[in-house]
Amino acid sequence: MDEFLINLEKFARQNNIPVILGDTKDYLINLLAETKPNTILEIGMAIGYSGSVMLKNSQANLTCIEASKPNIALAKENFMVQGLSERVEIIEGDCMQELPKLKGRKFDFIFLDGPKGKYLEMIDMILPLLNDDGVWVSDNVLFRGMVRDGEPVPAPRFVVTVQVLRDFLDTLENNPNLDTQVLHIGDGLSVTKFKR
Repeated sequence: MDEFLINLEKFARQNNIPVILGDTKDYLINLLAETKPNTILEIGMAIGYSGSVMLKNSQANLTCIEASKPNIALAKENFMVQGLSERVEIIEGDCMQELPKLKGRKFDFIFLDGPKGKYLEMIDMILPLLNDDGVWVSDNVLFRGMVRDGEPVPAPRFVVTVQVLRDFLDTLENNPNLDTQVLHIGDGLSVTKFKR
């Protein structure tokens, strides 16, 4: 096991910084081994935990979008300590404003872990960035079982997010050009590819 990543995950959990769950990490590692991407886009970097996992389990260059200045400062430090900085491009800003600026670029692997309430709006921004044989993974799509597993929505503040995620999955699954699987891994993952 990678001691730096173990400690980074502990730090994140202790400081209520959301990072991917263990089985999500394992799934990503296997998927990266299978797909061997050269370019990865991560939307929602936090402190660089999932980015570090992806960099250490691929030969890819990573482009990250993150809005939080404190998170970016920590992520830069974390990438540097691991000797990963040369393979990382960090874009500071709101993903809704920064994604359109990537127009014309293509990525082999996209990992969406940004603001859940914006997932639906991001579909049309993300699809043009995905290579024809690329893979797009979205995290937290089942949102603690509330989206599809019948778990009650405990607070009014979650109602909109849950509905957005339902609409997001329905839109991806009903797009005739896409093949989307929804997996009960971690907090729910969707895996989207273009149909051959």
